[in-house]
Amino acid sequence: MLHPAVPAVICGLASIGILVTVVLLCRHLKKRRHQMCIPNCGYDAIGDCKPPSLMSVSSTSQDVQISKEHQRVQPRSTSISSRGSISTVSRGSIKSDPFAGYEDTSSISARSDTSVDSYVFDPSFGAIRPDLYPRKDAVLQQSSVDRSFGRLHIRLKYDFRTSDLVVHLIEAQDLPPSEKMDPDGGFSDPYIKVSIEPIVDERTRQSSVKRKTANPFYNEYFKFPATYDVIKESSLVFLAYDYDKFSRHKLIGEVRIDLSKVETSNSVEMWCDIQKQTQQESAELGEILLSLSYLPTAERLTVVVMKAKDLRVPVTTPSSDPYVRITLVVDGKKVKRKKTSVMKGTYNPVWNEALSFNIPAELLPKVMLECHVVENDIIGHGEFVGCCVIGSRRAGNEGKHWNDMIQNQRKSMAMWHPLHR
Repeated sequence: MLHPAVPAVICGLASIGILVTVVLLCRHLKKRRHQMCIPNCGYDAIGDCKPPSLMSVSSTSQDVQISKEHQRVQPRSTSISSRGSISTVSRGSIKSDPFAGYEDTSSISARSDTSVDSYVFDPSFGAIRPDLYPRKDAVLQQSSVDRSFGRLHIRLKYDFRTSDLVVHLIEAQDLPPSEKMDPDGGFSDPYIKVSIEPIVDERTRQSSVKRKTANPFYNEYFKFPATYDVIKESSLVFLAYDYDKFSRHKLIGEVRIDLSKVETSNSVEMWCDIQKQTQQESAELGEILLSLSYLPTAERLTVVVMKAKDLRVPVTTPSSDPYVRITLVVDGKKVKRKKTSVMKGTYNPVWNEALSFNIPAELLPKVMLECHVVENDIIGHGEFVGCCVIGSRRAGNEGKHWNDMIQNQRKSMAMWHPLHR
């Protein structure tokens, strides 16, 4: 029969064994639970796991080796594709971090918030487009006190490629009617003469005649060959005339432009008031109207002395009895002389007499005509009033009249000439 204390001892030992087993089982389960919560942590201490972003050294655990490589940031190269879009490619590759939830700034390339990698755009974006901002020509006004003679619309531009001053005669407006200049009345048939002072060549530049209008539209171009420095020291002159078929053309007015004050290197548009001419051709001794024609088949030059006006006869003569003497000069030698009849008692004589000379065509370039207006004197040889000389070597209208005759053979070419001494 067992001692009464033996069962109590057995129960106590059994309780201690069960308690030890429970404690060991709890420790084992707690350790397994911790390893399942944070795998590959690399730390042995329980509850001592730190966030991966704070790790600065690699773990020595045999389970996992974590090594962080610091890449050197390389500059981005920019390339433009054939379509005009811009893309950027990084030269340095970036290894992905196994901890996707965190970002280490030491291993990521610097990037702009507005990186062009995310945009595709036109390379002309932001550039200045001249076609959207066309430069307008400068418009200048040249005004005068008296605006009753109209105004002229022109455009100037110096062409550096050809070394020419290009004058664009556009139009004229509000020209005075011919009644203002001539009490006898008549239609206004305006045309414009263009010249430059000092003279750069002997050419005469003249617009076409616009019939019966006070607002002619020309749209004609004229060129003056000269260097830019010469042009800057010159003056541009426009003379507006009213054409008259049977009489001397009437001067309406003039426009003078000082080119030193106008920048012609760029296109300049101008409106200029026409003014009364300040420098007129010398006609103090009067003027004479002559008509020239040449018939090549007969080799005959015909000079028609039509009329003269405003003759200034010498004060020694009691009255005005003028006549005209035409002298043919060939190569500097006086060959033949003819004269008209005498017109009695007038300062505005009308002759309408034709004087003919036989001249071979090959001698025409060497010919000049001397036209003398003489006051008749019964006692003496007469008093000289004035003269003009017409020929191919003459300047101004005297040379132009002769050249017009040569270019229009078989036609009568008439022109007024001022008399001089």
